[in-house]
Amino acid sequence: MVAHLSERVGPAGLVVATDINLSWAAGAAAPNVEILEHDVAAHPPPAGPFDLVHARLVLVHVPERDSALANMFAALRPGGVLLVEDADPALQPLSCLEETRPEEMLANRLRRGFRSLLAERGVDLAYGRSLPRRLRAAGLVGVAADASFPVSDPACDQLEIATVNLVRDQLLDHGVATEDEIAQHLANVAAGKLDLAQPPMISCWGRRPLST
Repeated sequence: MVAHLSERVGPAGLVVATDINLSWAAGAAAPNVEILEHDVAAHPPPAGPFDLVHARLVLVHVPERDSALANMFAALRPGGVLLVEDADPALQPLSCLEETRPEEMLANRLRRGFRSLLAERGVDLAYGRSLPRRLRAAGLVGVAADASFPVSDPACDQLEIATVNLVRDQLLDHGVATEDEIAQHLANVAAGKLDLAQPPMISCWGRRPLST
């Protein structure tokens, strides 16, 4: 996303990318990109104002979501656009929409365990659907939204493998699955035996009024 925005604004524009963890930032360097270590909920917004403020899969993980959203609004120039994208795992909780084979049952059991881990960490699994209401309450106008619901896409397989590897130890520690079950699931995914789905990604946007 940083690279895409950098190309869109061109050499005369500026993209400010912020995160609490900048481990990804080495590949995002560009003359028109500034990267800051920043907590969107705890810290005031970077110096602006900005034409566009964008957050993808951020607020669902931030306990102080209302404060973070207010900081994003404050960073907009009058007429600027806020675009927030967050998943809604509670809206579609399954990894496999059909559960007729052992491979699909295992995939869904792992997905249920992963969702439980997210909930324990304070993730709001139904946050995505609330975005239109929250953006209007924050003061934006012209609020609209859409959703993407990938099913049986190669990207779903890649994301599943990356996610399971990332939370493997937690799945084991919480008794969600055994090492053999996790290895079997990853082999099933790699072999293309599953039509995997991901939770709907809800994209919601609105503009800061020209005057208040």
